[in-house]
Amino acid sequence: MENIQNNDNVVVPDMEHDYHGHPKYEKIFISLLILFGVSLVVGFLFSPILAVALIFATAVWKTSLVIKNFMHLRYEPLLIWIAIAAVIFCLFVFFFGIYPDITAVQLEVTPR
Repeated sequence: MENIQNNDNVVVPDMEHDYHGHPKYEKIFISLLILFGVSLVVGFLFSPILAVALIFATAVWKTSLVIKNFMHLRYEPLLIWIAIAAVIFCLFVFFFGIYPDITAVQLEVTPR
């Protein structure tokens, strides 16, 4: 690294302090499989409302495991997390903004 000229615009990573190592992928994979199994079993054991809530909770948990470990966002700066939160917030605003329009439509179903 001594060959690099002293330039204030060049950032040279310090391998002793900047490298965080790889996560234990086997442990993450087994956790994802267990959570997948839980989401399958929950549908048969609990009421539908509780089952849907638990399935979505495990889906959020699995998503966070993938984002943090496989996409390596665990070590990213706070600005990335703020951008992700803003996108999720916009999706919720969009969904709940159009939800009344979707549910207000009368279905054209003929009674038997």
